[in-house]
Parts: sequence; C-alpha cells; structure tokens
Amino acid sequence: MHSPPTPGARRRHATIALAVAALAYLASLYVLQRLPGASLADPLFLFAVIGIAFPALAWALTRKPRHPPRPQGRARLPGVLVYLAMFSLLILGWGFSALNEAVPEDPAQSIAKLALKLLTMVVLPAWLFLRLRERGQAPFGARRLWLAFVLMSLAYLAMQAVFGRGLMSLSQLAPAATTLAWAIPLCFVWQTVEAGLCEELLFRRVLQEHFALATGSQVAAIAWASLLFGLAHAPGLYLRGASLLEGVAAPTPGWAIAYSIVMIAPAGIAFGVLWARTRSLWLIVPLHGMVDLIPQLAPFIREWTGAA
Repeated sequence: MHSPPTPGARRRHATIALAVAALAYLASLYVLQRLPGASLADPLFLFAVIGIAFPALAWALTRKPRHPPRPQGRARLPGVLVYLAMFSLLILGWGFSALNEAVPEDPAQSIAKLALKLLTMVVLPAWLFLRLRERGQAPFGARRLWLAFVLMSLAYLAMQAVFGRGLMSLSQLAPAATTLAWAIPLCFVWQTVEAGLCEELLFRRVLQEHFALATGSQVAAIAWASLLFGLAHAPGLYLRGASLLEGVAAPTPGWAIAYSIVMIAPAGIAFGVLWARTRSLWLIVPLHGMVDLIPQLAPFIREWTGAA
C-alpha cells in the first residue's frame, strides 16, 4: 500500500512547486517585456489582484473549517498529465480550429464547442480518473459557501467592471433592455456550464486533486495546477489566432507559453485555494461562471441574436 508523504516530503514538494512556478513566471515576464511597447504595469497589476488579493480573500472566507478536508484515494498523476497534454494539443490547439472550420456559423458553432468541451473536459476525465471516494463530512455548510460565493462574486464583478473590457464591448453593442433581461441570466448559466463546469472539474477536481494526493501538499497542488492551467491555453493562443486580441499579429510558441503563464495562470490560484479548502464544485463552478459573465456577455448576445 502506498504510504502518504511525510511532513518533510510535503514541505519539499511545496518548496519545489513554488520555486518552479516563480521561475517560470519571471522567465515568461522577461519574454513578454522584450516585445515592442511592452510594459510591466499590466502583468504586475494583474498578478497583484488575481494572484495575491483574490487568493487572500478566498483564504479569509474559508478559515476555520469545521472538518478539515483531506483528499482520499490513490494518485494517478502520470495518467492525468498525459491526458492533459493530449487535450491541450489535440482539442484546445487543433480540435477547436477544425471545429470552427466545420461549423462556421453561430449559434451552431457555440453548441458544437460546448458538446466537445463536455465530452473531453467532463465525461472522459470523470470516467478515467474520478474513482476517488469522498469520506467524512463537508468542511463548510451551505451558509458559509453562499457567503464565499457572494463576496467572491462581488469582488470579481467589481474588478471586471472597473478594469475589464466587457462593459465597453457591451456599450458598443448597445443591446435593448429586453435583450439584457434574458441574456444576463442565460449567459451566466452558459458560462457556468461551458467554462465553470468544464474547467473546474478538469483542472481542480481532477488535476489539482491528484497533485494533492501525489505530493501530500495543497500548496504544491495549487501551484502546479495553476501553472498547468495557464500552459494548457498556450496551443490555442498560438494556433487559433487568439493572439490578435492582444495585438500580436505573428505569435510564436515562446510568446504563447509566456503569455499563458503570466496572464492566465494566476487566475487559477484563487480557485485552487477555494477547492483545497472547501472541496465544493457547487461553489467554484458557478463562481467561475460569474467571473466570465461580464467579459462574455456581449459576445454571447452577438452569437445568439446575430447582432453586429
């Protein structure tokens, strides 16, 4: 029988994970700063808010659990990592590009993407890797989870409203009040399933959970899962033209990797903290949907109404 890591091994795992994540971030920041017109202000501000302030808020809202969570089961980390690598290259990289060509019109394209995501990010990972059995009582009751959801949602919505591009895109689209009345709740539901369920089950429930089992350290698990959460987006940034949104006309693999680590990976830290301390998909899945609500509202309206 596999024995759990000793306290010394857990500390070593945490130190190694944090060191690798820090070095990867600094190296990626250096790569991005070599681009013409690059500035340190945006990525450092993003990291201060998303990578430090929001995880600190998540930690504060989940203090003193009545039953401290402990992952149970056997780590199957090599298989999980192989699956994640194949998913990143074949689905996020090539698969969505092929799907966009095969189904060029919305909303059919959005429905096809959701179906592909549910298959590859929920159904297959659950079938292959979710053989872990939950034992013991939940760390928090519904009241604490609702409080965490509401306060974290308000913090994210405030950040998106002040610093994001979503409200500007929405004002340019200028939808009618009747359109907003149905689009806001439906967009939230869509993002909760398309982004929240798909990403949180794969990256937190599967990837982070198996890192926690393998290392015995929640700190190491959060660091590794957040880093890989960012890196998984690199093939899509490079192959699907997502770089154009950031003003990069000719992306390189190095740029895609650096951008994914600096600008995307920090977003996984707060969700990693919430999962480690609550083990509640009922919290992090709809919270992820709320995070994506404002940025995705204007595109959602365009997709489902055909608005220009």
